[in-house]
Amino acid sequence: MRGINLHRLQIFRTVFELSNISSAARKINLTQPTISKHLAIFEDELGIKLFTNNAGRIEPTWEAQRLYSETEKLFERVAQVDQTVDSIRRGADESLRIMSVMTLSMSIIPDAVGALYNKLPSLDIAIEGGGAAAQLLALRAGTTDIAVGGLLPPSPDLRQESFGKSRLVAAIPNRHPLAKEREIDLDMLEKFECILPNPKAPLGQKFYETISRHGVTPKRSISAHSLAFAVGLANTTGRYTIVDELTARDFAPGGLVCRPITPTIEVELATIELTGTPRRNSVSVFQNALAKAFARHMNR
Repeated sequence: MRGINLHRLQIFRTVFELSNISSAARKINLTQPTISKHLAIFEDELGIKLFTNNAGRIEPTWEAQRLYSETEKLFERVAQVDQTVDSIRRGADESLRIMSVMTLSMSIIPDAVGALYNKLPSLDIAIEGGGAAAQLLALRAGTTDIAVGGLLPPSPDLRQESFGKSRLVAAIPNRHPLAKEREIDLDMLEKFECILPNPKAPLGQKFYETISRHGVTPKRSISAHSLAFAVGLANTTGRYTIVDELTARDFAPGGLVCRPITPTIEVELATIELTGTPRRNSVSVFQNALAKAFARHMNR
């Protein structure tokens, strides 16, 4: 015998409980002929007579009574499974630990986490800040589930999914000689002292790789391992700094102007997980929300 069709089993149980095909049809929102057809097919599949027609009334057979009794616990379990599925949809009894670079903390991450919370209101969400080195340590130690930041060099234990690119710009104090320029050519970086990014971070690596190819050595006075610190230092020291356009939009104070760098330098942004972790619905929801939040922010 083939596996029992649960849909037809449920129809049988409803008819058994109500002792009336019309009432069963109304309860499960099917037509009476459809109910009768399903019962006939079910009896044929089982090789068992389930109901008899006695003067227009249907009466369950002894076999039907036994089948109904035997399947009682089955449908209790199915109800429990339905509740579990509903819990999964809402994110109940599940946590998602997110670590993000601080430059995304003002707009992108709050927007994405807000959308995640609205979609999965029962999900326990924990967020903390950290750069690339801290993210790798946390992922590999199992203390965070997903990291958000610059795309890292490929590694067999990392699963990275890009959600956008951000251009590098020069954040320049209004009183600085470069502030009058419409764009900053790489050669200009050699003329004035500047605040440079962390060479070990994805943005810094991209920047130094590019200027190295062009034979440019910028005049450095300060290295800032936080982009948010870099724009603050630029404002207080009168020196320009190199940051991405997201940082410039969210952190640069009013005393700075931002100019594009030519040739264009872009840093790719990505979510990062360990390859050994199973795919999770909450992560997919967060990744989709992150991509949408990034697109909205960049199109403002």
